[in-house]
Amino acid sequence: MKACETCRDRSSRIGLFGGTFNPIHRGHTQVALDVLRHFQLDCIHFIPSAMPPHKSRGKLASAQDRLHMVRLALGDHDRLQACDIEVKRSGPSYSIDTVRQLRADLPGQTQFFFVLGVDAFLEIHTWKNFHQLFEETAFVVMSRPGTGQWSDTLCRKVGDYVRRHIGATYELSADGTCLSNSNRPTIWLASVTPVDISSSLIRTMRQQGASVKAWVAPAVAEYIISRGLYR
Repeated sequence: MKACETCRDRSSRIGLFGGTFNPIHRGHTQVALDVLRHFQLDCIHFIPSAMPPHKSRGKLASAQDRLHMVRLALGDHDRLQACDIEVKRSGPSYSIDTVRQLRADLPGQTQFFFVLGVDAFLEIHTWKNFHQLFEETAFVVMSRPGTGQWSDTLCRKVGDYVRRHIGATYELSADGTCLSNSNRPTIWLASVTPVDISSSLIRTMRQQGASVKAWVAPAVAEYIISRGLYR
């Protein structure tokens, strides 16, 4: 049972992939593997949010159920690790608190890469202390799951958003792969394998009595059925 396990005696490059994971599905693991390889990370921590401040909890499985499903889904991936830091912490799950707690727990030379999708990134100005997040960690912003690629239009949209909400001096690289600022870690724009599935669609399939086995790990499918989740 893995939970935020990482080497403490050397410099590490660690991805932080937060979300409700309600439930975790094959798209989540695929994009994480893409990011792991492309950015040569040592590991990626999947961090289920216990009390997501921006989402309705009406159809949210319990934090323990979601954490357990993450552990089941990542069982065959040594460098993808379940992290229970937000499940253990009381109150709303704010990313700035998580990053600072991990920063305090891990060596000073550890590099963090905050991994999230572009649509979530374009709402980051609504997050608690969001400006401080960009001082604490680099970002890996993933392309939309339906296409897998970054269009010129989307790159410009993200660039305009960053300069408007985060810092006017960020510059988009000529190849459109990152936004840089001399005083802060880089914001990377990552193309990932398109997997056109979502947790909300899986929940809808369950409510309609359809099988979700094609979209989640076998152990996760069994757990969802055994617990009667999303019915």
